[in-house]
Amino acid sequence: MALVLYAGGKIMPHFHKPHSSEWFETLLRANPGQAQHTAQIIKLAGRNDICSVCGDVESGEYQILKMEFAPGVLATIRLCDDCKGIREQGLGESFIPLRDEADEKN
Repeated sequence: MALVLYAGGKIMPHFHKPHSSEWFETLLRANPGQAQHTAQIIKLAGRNDICSVCGDVESGEYQILKMEFAPGVLATIRLCDDCKGIREQGLGESFIPLRDEADEKN
């Protein structure tokens, strides 16, 4: 995905859908250990709509607030409720749910 510039040359932030090929490419540069772990979890599960951390099927897609994978690329992740809670309480991370463009039009 190309970076989009606002007037004045500022980068308009964007994100990659968790577990997409672009997401893995960006995460591999930002956090190779997490990228390898998530790839292994997906391989074992045989599907990619799972928690990025534990592989639980009941999971949602989130933006990790105050974090970027690269300049202008917002950090995203797919988490189950348990892993989200652990990261919020244990690591102090904050999340907001991702919305599809289709959701925005409704």
